[in-house]
Amino acid sequence: MILQVFREMARCAKSKKWGLPPLLLLPACAGSAAPGTPALAPRPFAAIDSVINIDLEPTHWGIEVLDRTNNRVIFAHNPTRHFIPASNTKLVVTTVAMGTLGPEWRYRTPIYVNRSAGDPSARGVLIVGRGDPTMSGRFHGGDDFAVVKMLADSLYAKGIRRIDGDIVVDASYFTPESVHSSWEVGDLPWYYAAPTGAFAIAEGALRLIVQAGSAHGAPATATTVGASLPIPVVVRAATDTAGARASIDVDYEAWPDTLVITGSVGLRSADSSWIAIPDQPGFAAQALRDALTRRGITTTGAIRVARDSVGAAAARAQFDTATALITWTSPPVREIIGGILKPSQNWIAEQLLRTLGAEYRARGSWGAGLDVERRYLIEVARIDSTAFSVRDGSGLSAQNLLSPRAIVMLLEHARQAPWGAQYHAALPAPQERGGTLANRLAALSGRLVAKTGTIANVNSLSGYMRTDDNRDLTFVIMSNGSGRPSADLRRAIDRIVHSLARERPIL
Repeated sequence: MILQVFREMARCAKSKKWGLPPLLLLPACAGSAAPGTPALAPRPFAAIDSVINIDLEPTHWGIEVLDRTNNRVIFAHNPTRHFIPASNTKLVVTTVAMGTLGPEWRYRTPIYVNRSAGDPSARGVLIVGRGDPTMSGRFHGGDDFAVVKMLADSLYAKGIRRIDGDIVVDASYFTPESVHSSWEVGDLPWYYAAPTGAFAIAEGALRLIVQAGSAHGAPATATTVGASLPIPVVVRAATDTAGARASIDVDYEAWPDTLVITGSVGLRSADSSWIAIPDQPGFAAQALRDALTRRGITTTGAIRVARDSVGAAAARAQFDTATALITWTSPPVREIIGGILKPSQNWIAEQLLRTLGAEYRARGSWGAGLDVERRYLIEVARIDSTAFSVRDGSGLSAQNLLSPRAIVMLLEHARQAPWGAQYHAALPAPQERGGTLANRLAALSGRLVAKTGTIANVNSLSGYMRTDDNRDLTFVIMSNGSGRPSADLRRAIDRIVHSLARERPIL
């Protein structure tokens, strides 16, 4: 029998798979023994070996699987090495927010009015932004402008009929930089890299419709839904033949001062996409002003945004900030993390990270938020400081690094926390509408929740699963540097997950 094993190893080594170590090839070749010779029994998780060592062998894989039922790691491949995690990074900011702010913590945005008691005319309005990321249709019935409408209704209900002074936004809760320095330039005009802001609506983005012209070669036209961009829009896109696939790009040559749209769209058709709003506080203030006008409140002043502490102090000096006329209150953090994790929403994650910095370091910057995260991971979750290097909240940065073991430890920390059930419920699940697993792993519906992650050449999936024989697993699967389409990697990762669910390891 031993002789037959070595013969099989030698045969595999001479096959088209000869570039791999024979021991890694053995599971794939064991089923082809000579007639009359007993086949070698495949070892557990042979399908995983096939994926990571043969099918997608050039890809860098990091995997760790903890069998919680038996309290042991049942599969590991490069578990302590660093990998770019993509949106698995969101597991960090959401866990730290639940563990520090708490699941019931809410954003509060006060609005002050400079007026005499009972006077229907105000000499100015001051909105003190606190970074609330929930002023969007995701949290308010699908209407991205619902919150500013409700604010206008509230001011009207308080007797305000005219605002003669300025509408002022104190945006100093966050430091002035609005996009992360490590994000790729080509991403910046799009919704998934929208600038952050202490007062913002619509998750920082507007829907852009590019409509074909009347004939082939005619210029296309562009409009935004719900509001106009506060910058000029130049359309250089043309009309293609009928049935042609749209190819629209938002050119960075002038953004954020001018939006330049290039490409083409087929005759009698339109292309829809979501673009970033360059100035979040200014746009939100203008949307509020428009809502006030529609509600019947006259406004005659300008919109001013104070972006630093000096400007904010000067703005506040014009108002009695002892008592806010109205205060807008957000949904709780336990709902906010669902808005991040289920759809993998980048902008909310970045808003939350900067909030951590503002709340615990008195500085709403990425650096301050990351410091809060780092101390939590080391001191509370007990993760080794060498196992991670996090640069943003969403995972859009390719400079984020996490080891599979660090993520397993983070997931285990969240699971065992008092808010563990709420965290579990916030993760995407198969066949769940609006979640990133809606069209994946349907056979595991009801017994798997996991966070996806995708950027160029990076795919990951990490979460919790119950196996076919009712064991509970915490797992992390990360792939880097594949050079293959993301769809190929998603299928491979799903094969691994199904193998983990189906096969029982030798314990």
